[in-house]
This record gives sequence, C-alpha cells and structure tokens, in this order.
Amino acid sequence: MTEAAHRAGVTKGFLSQLERGLTSVSVPTLLRICEVLQIGVGELFDYPDEPVVQGGSRIDMGGEGVVEYLLTPAGTTEFQVFRSVIEPGGGTGGPYRLGPGTVFALGLSGSTRLVVGGETRMLSPGASTSFSGGVLHQFDNPGPTASEVLWVVSPPLLRAAPEPA
Repeated sequence: MTEAAHRAGVTKGFLSQLERGLTSVSVPTLLRICEVLQIGVGELFDYPDEPVVQGGSRIDMGGEGVVEYLLTPAGTTEFQVFRSVIEPGGGTGGPYRLGPGTVFALGLSGSTRLVVGGETRMLSPGASTSFSGGVLHQFDNPGPTASEVLWVVSPPLLRAAPEPA
C-alpha cells in the first residue's frame, strides 16, 4: 500500500481512508490510483444487468459534490451514458483525460462550467458540446442550484488498464 500511495502521489493514510469510503477523491487522483493499480476506471462500476435501466447504477468517478449514475446496460459495447448531478460548488477537483475517444455532454438542468483544453463552455439546459476524451478537461457547478449533465463516452471507459506505452 505504501508503494502504491507513493506512486499515485497520495499518502498511505489517504489511500486507506479512500478504500474504506471515509474520504472523497478528485477525478485526476482517482485516475492516477487506477493507473498505479493497473485497473481501468470502468472496473469500479456496477453495471446494470437489465436491458432497460431505471435510474442507473450509482458510481463514484471522484470529485466533490458530484453524484453520478451509469445508465447503460452491461452488454453495451460501443458507448457509455452517465448522468451527473453536481451540487453548487461541486466538480471534478481538477483537470483530467479519459483517453482516446469522444465525449458528448448535454446540460439537463442548472449551469455547469466545462473547461476543455483551457476553453470554457457553459452548459445550460439543452446546451450540448463534444470533445476528445484525450484533451484535459474538468467541470464544476458555479451556480446556486444543483446542475445535471448527461454524458456519452465512446468508446466506453476501459474495464482494464491500458498497456504501458
């Protein structure tokens, strides 16, 4: 655990608390931990088994004040759909990359600030955008009420870590 914590740039105590669900983690830190442990972030999800998904499976992709739901069934292989509910002031906690592929985002409610490659894009209800998952991006909710975003990621997030280059 000490070596994994060191390689991920966190303390052993933080990693222990995270493992026990006693602390939250930023998205960039979670992705670093997954890389060190040689697992894909997709391995952290409970995939819905039903062909019709009601409400989604709650997942934890990191961040503060963000609750996310996986909306696609386990057998879906071409894309994944997520819904994020972001509390005022909540967000990813920093920029990150998802890897190759495309991300589509649709604002459902409230106001979400999405920063892609240094460019700010505001998502209000009905506003959408897309970008390469390999570009540094982050999001947060600067508004006074919760916001919601529907995300489509293609191809799906890996269930296994990518091979080292």
